Amino acid sequence: MYTELGLSYNYMKRTFDSLDNVENQGTTLSVSLYLWEKIALELSYTNGLYVKKERESSYDINDNSQRTTTQWSDISEANLIYVFAERTATFQPYVKGGGAYIKKKQVVQIDNDAPSPAIIDAGWGPSAGIGIKMMISDSLSIRASYDVVHTPIDNSTAADDITGRVGISWIF
Repeated sequence: MYTELGLSYNYMKRTFDSLDNVENQGTTLSVSLYLWEKIALELSYTNGLYVKKERESSYDINDNSQRTTTQWSDISEANLIYVFAERTATFQPYVKGGGAYIKKKQVVQIDNDAPSPAIIDAGWGPSAGIGIKMMISDSLSIRASYDVVHTPIDNSTAADDITGRVGISWIF
């Protein structure tokens, strides 16, 4: 049995012009407990921030009023990981699946007016992912993954949060 501690970060910014852009970032901390050589229980926590700025009226290009939507996300996951290579392999592809508890808070503000009351939603959903570890040494690796969490939006609908992550991990 051994343990792996991971830290990863994701960032994305898309800009149409100075009044229309989207920025998204998140940090994930994970602890994987390898119960067997290729099977681990991974516990992780992700804190995300999403900010979207756009013109309030898309029909009038001269209208400069701006709508800003800010969303904070906290995601706690528990996944089983299966690694397709031996612990000593340089490249170690893996798959994972499990569940997550998601809490989201969203605030909308137009120009410098007072922000709208916060919309808060929380709930459980399934999670899954694929990834690869590239071992740099016996105890240090670079990880890249593609992860999906099926998140609650409200009581009637749900959506998928999809994240590409790159990070490092230490094996103890």
